[in-house]
Amino acid sequence: MRKCLVLFVVAHASALLAGQYPVRWATSRYMNPGNDVTRSLAYRRSSDHVLVATRKWGPAIVALDAATGDSVGAMDTGIVAGGTYPLNMVAVSEDGTIYAANLCAPLYTPEARVKIYRYVDEKAPAELVFDDPLDGARYGDSFAAIGAGVPRYVYISGMGNQRIAVLRDDGGPALAFDHYIPLPMPGAARHGISPTAPNGPIWINGADTGGPPPQLIADDGTVIAVVPDTLASRGGTSTILHMILGDYKLIALTNAWALSVRCVRYFEDELGTITFDYFGANSDSIPLLYNGTTLINNVNATNSLAYDNKRHSLLTLFGFNSIASLSLDSLLKASTPRSESMTVTIDGKNDFFPTDHVGGSNRHDMYLTWSAGKVFVGITGHTVIDPTLSTRLYVAFDLDPDGGNGCSAPPEDAGGVGSLPFLADVVYMVDSWHQPDYMAGEIYKWEGGRWAHAPFDGNMASQGALAYADEGHGKLAELAAIRNSAGLGADLSNVGIIAYAAQTGPAGEVLCAFPDVNPTGRGVSFTHYFYADSLGSGMFPTDTAHVHVVGKSTGVPGDLNGLKVPFHYELYQNFPNPFNPRTTIKYYLGQPGRVRLEVLDVKGRRVRTLFEGTQLAGDCEVVLEGSTLASGVYLCSLKVDSRQVGLKKMLLVK
Repeated sequence: MRKCLVLFVVAHASALLAGQYPVRWATSRYMNPGNDVTRSLAYRRSSDHVLVATRKWGPAIVALDAATGDSVGAMDTGIVAGGTYPLNMVAVSEDGTIYAANLCAPLYTPEARVKIYRYVDEKAPAELVFDDPLDGARYGDSFAAIGAGVPRYVYISGMGNQRIAVLRDDGGPALAFDHYIPLPMPGAARHGISPTAPNGPIWINGADTGGPPPQLIADDGTVIAVVPDTLASRGGTSTILHMILGDYKLIALTNAWALSVRCVRYFEDELGTITFDYFGANSDSIPLLYNGTTLINNVNATNSLAYDNKRHSLLTLFGFNSIASLSLDSLLKASTPRSESMTVTIDGKNDFFPTDHVGGSNRHDMYLTWSAGKVFVGITGHTVIDPTLSTRLYVAFDLDPDGGNGCSAPPEDAGGVGSLPFLADVVYMVDSWHQPDYMAGEIYKWEGGRWAHAPFDGNMASQGALAYADEGHGKLAELAAIRNSAGLGADLSNVGIIAYAAQTGPAGEVLCAFPDVNPTGRGVSFTHYFYADSLGSGMFPTDTAHVHVVGKSTGVPGDLNGLKVPFHYELYQNFPNPFNPRTTIKYYLGQPGRVRLEVLDVKGRRVRTLFEGTQLAGDCEVVLEGSTLASGVYLCSLKVDSRQVGLKKMLLVK
């Protein structure tokens, strides 16, 4: 593979210790000082909820809004019963399947059996899918799930246990016992299991004072690496979570006695040797004393960690003290880290942060991020690398979204695309190819009323770079558009972006389009795009304070060259959300128009019309009074001149 020098800078914080993990939100509502009734949490990306297993009011799995920490309701736990504690752990697999487990401690409850429950989603009833004493040891202090689709795997162990039990979920009515993993010493996975892949290495932590230390073990129990106590937390650590963020491989741990969080970076060489280094400040960076002001010593080391990949945050649970969301922005900025040469990693997607994911379209995924001098777009899918050489990738930019320069007609007729959603100034076109490589194409620029074009060689850092990679389960096409006169353009701050892959010629089809509200197929016209209000390092595309998915009108007839004049419409998220019984809905009109604002049910049926009539351009606001509505999920729909320009989900909780 040819190399292309594309530099990236990842910012490390050198702030004060207290600034290492800024608190987004914290709650001690589910804590009882002196009684660790709440021992586990998990993050479910598909619902954007933090799921908390608690016994404060009896066995319950509570769902919290990951953005605010507010409760949005509880899951069904009607059949959760039995064991020393009927509910102790919760875990979520990669496809969103939820698992809950009891605490089986035969020393205290000789007849105890390991019971595991499965939920297909948060509204589903609990299914008892495992009920077995296993080998009579203690289980349910540590718990993890991994896999998307079937099979999925569940890992469970406990205090004093000499092994981890691995259970397999083939989608049937019961989990199957798969195998045991022997541990290097009893209790070595007492309070921490973090598998890296199904049947792959597992990070474990024993949570005892002074040992056993956090370790990485193979699926057969062989010790691969031991985390130095000097890097983690002197005096013992609890729980463990591994994260791969760009080029950075991290493990996060807690000190259950000092109530602190610590991240450690690890490296793996070509021989599989693991080494470790500091990441951020020294250990015990921030005390978490949200349940009052007195440190409550946690003798059971009850802790749990999860990663919120939408906000780049650590979700923490300290059993006597708090549940909290801690920002990782200070430790690792959002601008995607890469090595000095733009080398695509083995699985492709690891070149991007999870937070860079902006949607899926027709079995393709898109990732979007930038630094101060580059915009990076990644698109997965087999059709992006096309052995028939009949597919092309297009990334179009509107460098002045509030101006009139550019053209809404695409520079090429691939897929029969009728129009772009904005006046594009620059379009990168990349030819398909039959193997992973740096690729070539054309850069189109709107100049003097026409599309001018020049060859684009992905090996030329002065223009940008594009790499194709085979990631095993698909393909990754990664475009870096350089912010200079030779590439994207130098004079821009706000920008609009749309990306799509299409078969060549007007009779071809659009195979995927982003934002994913745009249509696919033959002869489509795009209606929405990503709009960033500023560009710079350390900004997340998923942060709605900076990036929006917006639609624009197709324009006013009679303009020169048939160009279209764009107007910006936006429906904002209602606030508060969830709400009871009132919530405020705000939206923006870029020009006057006939407006219909409606509340729909989840099947798209109209529940209430909030406004219908002509409105002037500008900011608008309506209050929804929901006292007569039933609790549940509703949709807020905004149409202007009979065209859908916004749709938001709202949750009424009574």
